[in-house]
Amino acid sequence: MEVSKNVPRFEVFYGGSFGSQLLFAVRCKALSVNRRTWRWNEGNTRLCLQCNRRVEETVEHLVLECSKYEQERESLMDVVHEQCGEKWNARCVEEDSGMRYLVGLDEKCNMTVVDAMKDFLVHAWNKQQGY
Repeated sequence: MEVSKNVPRFEVFYGGSFGSQLLFAVRCKALSVNRRTWRWNEGNTRLCLQCNRRVEETVEHLVLECSKYEQERESLMDVVHEQCGEKWNARCVEEDSGMRYLVGLDEKCNMTVVDAMKDFLVHAWNKQQGY
């Protein structure tokens, strides 16, 4: 997922909440996933330890593929489909499986979708931590 903006601007979806913090980490590629932290994590692996797929744990995997977060993903995708309809399928093909749109980097980002993404990140994080 390429993260870039042409001009710095105020982002209304950073409100200081935990979801906003996680969204910020995703947008600047600093979320603690094994692909990023494998050198200093206990398991010393890049693989996702949350599912059996034996793939690298990336942000994209966490959000779009990991079976552990299926229920949370369904809630997110319900909002996405409600807001985007068939346009979502085109976005997935055109840009990084739709990740830019989900994290608010798309010029046509939808605040309802970004808020749903923050909710997804909070629920997934809590589930991963065992809360």
